[in-house]
Amino acid sequence: MAAEEVLQTVDHYKTEIERLTKELTETTHEKIQAAEYGLVVLEEKLTLKQQYDELEAEYDSLKQELEQLKEALGQSFSIHRKVAEDGETREETLLQESASKEAYYLGKILEMQNELKQSRAVVTNVQAENERLTAVVQDLKEGRQQITADMNQVGKPPQSLHSTVSLWLFHAVSRARPFSEWQSHSLLEGQ
Repeated sequence: MAAEEVLQTVDHYKTEIERLTKELTETTHEKIQAAEYGLVVLEEKLTLKQQYDELEAEYDSLKQELEQLKEALGQSFSIHRKVAEDGETREETLLQESASKEAYYLGKILEMQNELKQSRAVVTNVQAENERLTAVVQDLKEGRQQITADMNQVGKPPQSLHSTVSLWLFHAVSRARPFSEWQSHSLLEGQ
């Protein structure tokens, strides 16, 4: 019995050794696979880390570029706003200058129209006075002719001739007086 027990024990140990060897092989194989997977994961981690670093660098670059663009856009808006304000200010100034010039020229036009009306009135008055003076001159000529004719017909003494000429001069001066009054009145209106 002892031999049989030893054989059973040896068989049992053989089976146990085979099983342990098999488990050891499987475990070793699993460890190798795990190590290989670990290497793959490590390589992927390194690749991902490198990609992450590249993306982070690109992000920082894009962030800096975005800040520069924001700054440039802000400056552009500021410049545009200033140009627009300057344009509006210039436009308002030009409109004010135009309105001022327009008012000035309208005033000048009204002033010239008034002067033109006054000049037309003066011309009309001068023409009327010229017609009146022409009538006076004609009356004087006729009076002179009448005096000359009367003198030739009657042969009046010089004293009577003197009174007739004085009478005619009085009439001529009295007709000329309204013209001098009108002329001084026109001069006063023109001032």
